[in-house]
Amino acid sequence: MSTPTVRALLWPRLAAQRNRFLRAAPGERAMVLVLGLLGLLAWGGLFFLFGWLVNTAYSVEVFGPIITRRLLEMLLIGLFSLLCFSNTITAIGAFYLSEDLELVLALPVRRETFFYARFTDALVQSSWMMGFFGAPVFAAYGYAYGGSFGYALALLGVLPGFVLIPGGFGVLVAALLVRGIPAHRVREAMAFVGVLSLGAVLVLLRLLRPERLVNAEDFQSLAAYIAELQTPVPSLFPPRWAVDVVEASLRGKALPMIELGLLLSGGVAMVGLARWVTAAVYDEARAKAQAARAARLARSGVLDQVLAVWTWPLPRPVASVVIKDVKGFLRDPAQWSQLFVVAAIVAIAIASAAAMPTDFLNGPIGVYLREVLSFGALTMVGFIMASLAARFQFTAVSLEGRAFWIVRTAPLRPEQLLLAKLWPGLLPMVVIGEVLALGIGQILGAGPVVMGVSAFSALAMSLGIAGLAVGMGALYPDFKADNAARVAASPPAMLFMLAAMGLVFAVAALEVIPVAVSMSLRFNERDPRLLDWVGLLAPHLGVAVLCGAALLLPMRLAAGRLWGRELPNS
Repeated sequence: MSTPTVRALLWPRLAAQRNRFLRAAPGERAMVLVLGLLGLLAWGGLFFLFGWLVNTAYSVEVFGPIITRRLLEMLLIGLFSLLCFSNTITAIGAFYLSEDLELVLALPVRRETFFYARFTDALVQSSWMMGFFGAPVFAAYGYAYGGSFGYALALLGVLPGFVLIPGGFGVLVAALLVRGIPAHRVREAMAFVGVLSLGAVLVLLRLLRPERLVNAEDFQSLAAYIAELQTPVPSLFPPRWAVDVVEASLRGKALPMIELGLLLSGGVAMVGLARWVTAAVYDEARAKAQAARAARLARSGVLDQVLAVWTWPLPRPVASVVIKDVKGFLRDPAQWSQLFVVAAIVAIAIASAAAMPTDFLNGPIGVYLREVLSFGALTMVGFIMASLAARFQFTAVSLEGRAFWIVRTAPLRPEQLLLAKLWPGLLPMVVIGEVLALGIGQILGAGPVVMGVSAFSALAMSLGIAGLAVGMGALYPDFKADNAARVAASPPAMLFMLAAMGLVFAVAALEVIPVAVSMSLRFNERDPRLLDWVGLLAPHLGVAVLCGAALLLPMRLAAGRLWGRELPNS
């Protein structure tokens, strides 16, 4: 029997992805193509956004090159840190928790072949998204500086080392951590710390207001501005090497061969070190990966009492599913730690509203602009709620996984199952929507009519978006996904986001009518007439009907199809 090669170990995954597209129904294939086109449009939007930012920074007299270098350092340091963390999490799953390991390890495969196959798989999984968002950055710098063919060649030398170093680092750290702690506990702890750190970094970046770098007038003195720009980056740090090579190629200077050599040799050395360490500890680490999770919080009597109160309006079968889902959510730190990101998003939205320069908006025109800004923030609130629904409620049915056959054979109607998936996230969605809508309106100084419109619209959108998420998630479930993040990044999830944003814009288009009528009455100082009352009240009825349809119709359609699906393979 021939020994499997790296290509042979990777081929099943590649073939599965190819066949999934080729054998998909025409509607699903068209959806993938449409979403691919939208992805290209998003990439183009990122390119123009970064291009504008780099051009704006580069146009600052004297300090333009310093500012653009500082921006590139900040971007590459953030990207490198995310790659290190993402590779560690992915390596734990690929090397120690993947479901096909029992089959692969039973094959007559050499350990180095197994390592390189798994390393390639983990590297692609953890780096492709970073590449998608990083490519517009390099393209924007090349456009702003008029980069030549030499710039493209320099990137071909920089990117492999910049990706391989965090890839090898992630596998190395994963091996050392799993050697001492069971793999699933390490993954949960890393997910918790990572999500918490991400939330803190997002809030910190917003509070630091990095846009000040392009405006020297915000600093009290020239010395303070220069000090802000000249904070040194350690010389023995891969992002520093990458920045030196990229900047030299952009300016047409000779490439710093030492830094380029450090990147390439560092990537090869890190991969080799990760291979040696993994080979030494893999057997014991893989054995420890089989330990089961503890369920301390899920057995708490206090939690049982809270859930009993929370589910008392529901029928008993529905309440049982809700209790099961909530306890499963609390047992998995990779799930409940996402709440810290939710809190960070809310804080960023409030801080961004507070940072708006509205002090000069005085007089009648200033009042008008405040009303417009407050109402315009409603679309941002809707987008935030749609993003949260995609992560938590769209994935609710798919998270049943291969145990869906238990739910399918239980004395439970599909409508009851979807109600059980809708119920846990409904109250948080309403609370977040109201806090954002009323908080931003209060900060911007909105009038009572706009505040009332925002509160009503946020309530209606939270119900409509939640029903749309659960219904579309049940129409396109993925019972074989190993984590919720993969479901939330799938093509059907992107389709849900498009539908949700359509709902948000439709609500905003209807609610602009009562806002316009109220402003007209306020500035003309007259009493409302019959036509004015129609303009003030009728759009709310339209919003209620629209969001009610978004709540009920997708769930009813999904209920008719969900029980007809084939049961997932065990």
